[in-house]
Amino acid sequence: MIKKLLMICLVLSALSYSTKAQDRNCHTMDVYEQQVQQNPSLQLKMQGIEKRTQQFINSSEQARSAAVSGVITIPVVVHVLYSNSNENISSAQIQSQIDVLNEDYRRLNGDANQVPNEFASVASDIEVEFVMATTDPNGNPTSGITRKSTSRTSWGTNDDMKKTSQGGVAPWDASRYLNMWVCNIGGGILGYAQFPGGSLATDGVVMSPQYFGSADKGTGFFLSAPFNKGRTATHEVGHWLNLRHIWGDGGCNVDDFVTDTPVSGNPNYGCPNYPTNSCSATGNDMTMNYMDYVDDACMYMFSAGQKNRMRALFDTGGFREGFVNNDGGGDPTDPGITYCASQGNSVSDEWIANVNVGGLNNSTGANGGYADFTSTSVDLAIGSSNNVSLSPAFSGTAYNEYWRIWIDFNKDGDFSDANELVYDAGSLSSTTVTGSLAIPSNVSSGETRMRVSMKYNGASTPCETFSYGEVEDYTVNITTSSAPTCETPEGLNASNVTETTFTLNWNSVSAANEYDIQLRAAGNSTWSDFNSTSNSLALTGASEGTTYEWRVRSSCSSSDSDYSSIASFTTESAQVEVNYCDSKGNSVADEWIQRVRFGSIDNTSGANGGYGDFTSQSTNVVTGGSYNITINPAWAGRTYREAYNVWIDWNQDGDFNDSGEAVYSRSRTTNTAISGSISVPNNALTGATRMRVTMKYNANASSCEAFSYGEVEDYTINVSSSGRIENQSKITDFTIFPNPAVDQTTLRFNSEEAMNVNINVYDAVGRQVQSISLENVIGTHDETLEVSDLKPGIYHIFVEANGKRENYKLVKK
Repeated sequence: MIKKLLMICLVLSALSYSTKAQDRNCHTMDVYEQQVQQNPSLQLKMQGIEKRTQQFINSSEQARSAAVSGVITIPVVVHVLYSNSNENISSAQIQSQIDVLNEDYRRLNGDANQVPNEFASVASDIEVEFVMATTDPNGNPTSGITRKSTSRTSWGTNDDMKKTSQGGVAPWDASRYLNMWVCNIGGGILGYAQFPGGSLATDGVVMSPQYFGSADKGTGFFLSAPFNKGRTATHEVGHWLNLRHIWGDGGCNVDDFVTDTPVSGNPNYGCPNYPTNSCSATGNDMTMNYMDYVDDACMYMFSAGQKNRMRALFDTGGFREGFVNNDGGGDPTDPGITYCASQGNSVSDEWIANVNVGGLNNSTGANGGYADFTSTSVDLAIGSSNNVSLSPAFSGTAYNEYWRIWIDFNKDGDFSDANELVYDAGSLSSTTVTGSLAIPSNVSSGETRMRVSMKYNGASTPCETFSYGEVEDYTVNITTSSAPTCETPEGLNASNVTETTFTLNWNSVSAANEYDIQLRAAGNSTWSDFNSTSNSLALTGASEGTTYEWRVRSSCSSSDSDYSSIASFTTESAQVEVNYCDSKGNSVADEWIQRVRFGSIDNTSGANGGYGDFTSQSTNVVTGGSYNITINPAWAGRTYREAYNVWIDWNQDGDFNDSGEAVYSRSRTTNTAISGSISVPNNALTGATRMRVTMKYNANASSCEAFSYGEVEDYTINVSSSGRIENQSKITDFTIFPNPAVDQTTLRFNSEEAMNVNINVYDAVGRQVQSISLENVIGTHDETLEVSDLKPGIYHIFVEANGKRENYKLVKK
């Protein structure tokens, strides 16, 4: 009865709120976590950048100003990937986004005066400006925009848009240019960025076209409210400059590494009222900060602490030092290339009615003698021949007109260079003229200007003002048309790995007819050769508990690519069965767990009768790492208060009773999304273990409880080593084989320098059963352990070197 009365109160309360059609959805942290899982060393690199950042922040203001002084100018290149005309956003829309970035990062935004008095003293000018690149990496003039037509309608967040092998566009030198990809990401995702520290091959910012640019700075733009004021790019560039979300992507015990932004318990959406407080002890939320999730119209400040964090990147040795004194852009006050004027003084008798060049087809009426259609663009490929059709219109008598077209191929602001007169009708005509224009093979790609001139009774020059007729200017995007190259495959990964089977996967290469794959057990010098006509290969007959190395190359019609870098994986070891206690909700008539997200797990399950066994779903974590978990409840009708608990069996002993295994708890709440952070202990055992997620009505549950209302779900977590010994103790390539073992097992590792190594073996209850001390070990070393006298079960091997310790699991049959 109490439960039902509470529901009435909640329904009445909900009448004062409206439902938003869409909330801001940034995937920067999701992409970062995926990158760490694929490359755990990235986390160490990020830690090094963070250490340098904190050193810069902790230095005096005078020292910071001396180290990084003045306004820093960032050259920008925008790669537009489009499958329809809406996605092929205009140059004007792109410029509107650059204008917003300059306003927001220089605190020149018109809404800066809305910052509350509480935060006014820390609202800051970041002293960073953005300009469209004026020279490309080869030193050629450029508009700073590339365009590519594609049949792909959704790109996702796996960086395909940055790879030519996947139909995308490779970045320009990311140490000198901020690369922005504008393409339809899909899934309601506005954008994402790569933090400093990641690969330069994928460095930059990605945004969907309908959130790139500002409706306040032009008309006819392809934009979607409430994210139509350019603040998505401001937010994502903040990530690119090492800012975290204002709530630290966790609860009230997680921060964003900035001291003057109050701790927040969760993201804010829409346009929240001021003040909003989600963590009462730390002050009001800075909801108007660009790094929150509010609508574009309701974010309008960076803080002084965020400024110091961003500018630390430009210090000597900083990750983005290359942008200091950079020559890839131009003067932010320079309007760019200007072209001479040309027009007809009178259109009372004749004007341009239609221009058809390649894929461009533009019909207009009289435009006063000159029309600027540079917001309209057409792709013309290098070396191509393109049909031309030009039509005049007359108010009465049809007069003879002379047509010419120029293209500024070298982008120097004039049409005077050789081959830039691309079409000359050659004679007068009072009707439509046709022909073709060629794009030379020696010109550079990118956007430039095309001028179309129609003059009464004579041929015009490109900068002429004449009595009768009209001139129109357009944008041409010169594209490459080279045949696909035989590229080396990327994205190597192994899936469906069991004790004896696995599937090898890699990104497809468009020019490849088939692929050559080489495989070997780690430590062997001889490769086994395989072949596949697709970008995957399933194999059987592997040895359990064994590390394998593999690589792949493309085989094309004319040549083979180089082999890829070597990738590795380890087959599963036979596991001793572990039985976990039962836990469930007896009724899901009113509420249940709807969705769980943790690492790569994203499971929308619906009601499962009180318990859902999802141990077939797994994600990888690294010791010492921290990962977000989000749980979404669902209700059959009324909304009830639910409490949440998460346990992970770190020592893999079949229960959740040990210290540190209760990893998350949330008291009863009606929130529709519950988020927190889970840290993996440094001493967690490597291998597969169980995670239990519990949602109980009105109170927190214990790990083995059967309760009245709610639900329980179990998942699998794969724990791997953080690699601390590999990086700090110079021990690499550690393997155990065979594993499981019957009589003997061998520990193999490589020591890069002479050192003492201690090996200790413990049983499942912590009793030491073996101890070995090795002196002056160097190079590859095999150490054989006798295990015939040990009882069947799980054992833990601790390896110590130079004061650092790592642990591994051994199964004794």
